[in-house]
Amino acid sequence: MIKWTHIFLILSFNFFFSLSYGKNLKNITVFKTDQDIILDGNLDEQFWKNANLVDNFFQQFPNDSIIAEKLTEVRLAYTDTHLFISAVMYDSVPEKYIVKSLRRDFDGLTNESVTFTFDTFYDQKNAYNFGVTPYNVQREAVISEGGTSTWGLGGGSSLGWFNRSWNTKWLSYVKKYKDFWITEISIPLRSIRYSKENQKWGFNVWRHNLKSNEQSNWTAIPRGYNDYNLSLAGELIFDTKLTKPGKNIILIPYLSGSGYKDYITNESKNFNPDIGLDMKIGLSSTLNLDITINPDFSQVEVDQQRTNLTRFELMYPEKREFFIENSDLFSDVGDYRIKPFFSRRIGIAYDSITNQYKQNPIIFGTKLSGKIGDNYRIGLLNMQSSKLSSVGIPSTNYGMAIVERRILSNSRISSFLVNKQPTDKELNQINQSYNRVAGIELKLLSKDTKFSSDLYFNNSFDNNNTKNSFALGGNAVYQDSKIRITNYFSKVGENYNPEVGFIRRKNVLFYSPSFRYLFYPKTGKVNSHGPDIDYEFYNHPQYKDTDRKFELEYTLNMINSSRFNLKFQRDFTLLLNNFDPTGTGVEYLPALSKYSYNTISFDYISDYKRRFFVRFNSKIGEFFSGNIFSYDLSLNHKFVPYVNINLSVENNKIDLPYSSVNLTSYSSKIEVSFNTKLFLTSYFQYNKQIDNINFNTRFQWNFKPLSDVYLVYTDNYFAKGSNLFDLKNRSLALKLNYWINI
Repeated sequence: MIKWTHIFLILSFNFFFSLSYGKNLKNITVFKTDQDIILDGNLDEQFWKNANLVDNFFQQFPNDSIIAEKLTEVRLAYTDTHLFISAVMYDSVPEKYIVKSLRRDFDGLTNESVTFTFDTFYDQKNAYNFGVTPYNVQREAVISEGGTSTWGLGGGSSLGWFNRSWNTKWLSYVKKYKDFWITEISIPLRSIRYSKENQKWGFNVWRHNLKSNEQSNWTAIPRGYNDYNLSLAGELIFDTKLTKPGKNIILIPYLSGSGYKDYITNESKNFNPDIGLDMKIGLSSTLNLDITINPDFSQVEVDQQRTNLTRFELMYPEKREFFIENSDLFSDVGDYRIKPFFSRRIGIAYDSITNQYKQNPIIFGTKLSGKIGDNYRIGLLNMQSSKLSSVGIPSTNYGMAIVERRILSNSRISSFLVNKQPTDKELNQINQSYNRVAGIELKLLSKDTKFSSDLYFNNSFDNNNTKNSFALGGNAVYQDSKIRITNYFSKVGENYNPEVGFIRRKNVLFYSPSFRYLFYPKTGKVNSHGPDIDYEFYNHPQYKDTDRKFELEYTLNMINSSRFNLKFQRDFTLLLNNFDPTGTGVEYLPALSKYSYNTISFDYISDYKRRFFVRFNSKIGEFFSGNIFSYDLSLNHKFVPYVNINLSVENNKIDLPYSSVNLTSYSSKIEVSFNTKLFLTSYFQYNKQIDNINFNTRFQWNFKPLSDVYLVYTDNYFAKGSNLFDLKNRSLALKLNYWINI
């Protein structure tokens, strides 16, 4: 049994080392100009000749801390209203640039690109990232958690700290030459948040050259660290104080029409027009107000269907833009196992009849978020949803308030309140079935991000005044390029109930230590390799240990970016409830039965930079009272730069004493970029476990920057038995949104 004194000593040790300091002193001074820029890729403006040069990049992959082989030259200038960037990327293989598509918000690892990171408050906590490919495809993103996934180790969304769903308007131009390509960029200062009193920003440049397999940064970032680690960035110094940006008001009205027919419940909706509005109001250079009225998310990409062999709900990522900006402020409480707030609980409901998530219409929403002074961040969220009779959800108000205080040099303490309350008078539920969660959280992070710890406590409240409704937990982590040591723990009361959050288990104590070590050969085709040992257990007050898992794995990361992984896993499970391991209702294992089982799994990813690459993983061994053999194969081909095709098949063959099932799922995704303005995405998904076949086709016309027309067609069918290919529901949606800067 874990001792709380041990946990306290671990966290205290981590807190002591959080005071360590390791700052990269590389800096660049940027000069003000009164000239405007002509985006033509010629670099003949006078201010480019006077600008300081950002060069001498360091390689980060395949080796680190050596001068990059491919030369990159960056210059910056600014006016009262705009920030200008020029970059020259030299290459030995001109015109052979590899990109996945021409769609905005590209993935940096699968596209030739250069990106620029601005830590505008210079707090090593949040930053903006702007990127461009050789085809002038743009990407903007917001970076949180210091540009490191340290606090997300062990699971969850690995890219929760890097969110490409954030949008703002800016201009870029790309010109290709014989042995290099040039980009010129103009970013309105009112499009980002910053302190006009601060003449220093954190700054870095990241370049990915796929053909030569080189990743480089302006500042040296060791292997094993994220490319966007803000503590390892350099300094951008303005020669004068920035002026207060002009008013920043953005209106995004939309016009949509959608038709829907449910062939199971016989519910239907005519193709009637609808209107709505999103507003982004910059109350100051550091504080933003977002307002949405009758939002429509029909253009949001469909969820990927997944086979679930666990006893717990799966977590799907948030993709709706309204919830994105400053999303870390609201969602970065608790940990990936215990989340007091999960925005997908708002406006999305699960339909148990069709086994699909569907929109629960939102009437309006407001979000106030940003910084107050140098040390405080605040967030206020209020959403009102309408009634969804088909799944029995009343009209409900959702709210969250959070205050975050920066402490020490790179750490913070925060407190929050989450509220959910029905407002449907017909159901007589006002003030009778509220649900609230209040909590406090301490996050400690060293300057060099090698040491971190997290300690939180929160409690849920409802009209029943139940006891034992708390959740507490924390972690202690050390990580560098070779070693990673983690310790996670949590304890959850039996009546803890965050209805706007996400939690898999209650009434349990959890503890998980892990250790990883990487070797870096000086020669050969292997870039790094090493073992990873992970152990976790769950302890119930009455039944004692209910789950134990031991994992021993070995990973080889190749110079060409392919990866091999071999893992042995031993599990122990005590079921507290009847459980069907197949999720099909074929055979239920009885409550209080115990199982010990071993599995071996193998994972392989080929070089993703090539036009054709493969992902493959398989598992074989014991599974509860039977056996399992599973595999997942994904084939990907890029017809650069216009077409990207993905074909995937997953199969889980489970043999139990009284039943045997094959759970199969197929999926295909075809993305066509006709040009940088016109796109077609088509999905096909077949999932036998949830008895669903899904067709989804989305046509997008980007007729102006951040202004689009979407046409989305969706069918869902039964996937097995005599009902195979019988239609469940069908929908057609047309949406036009228009971005207006005032």
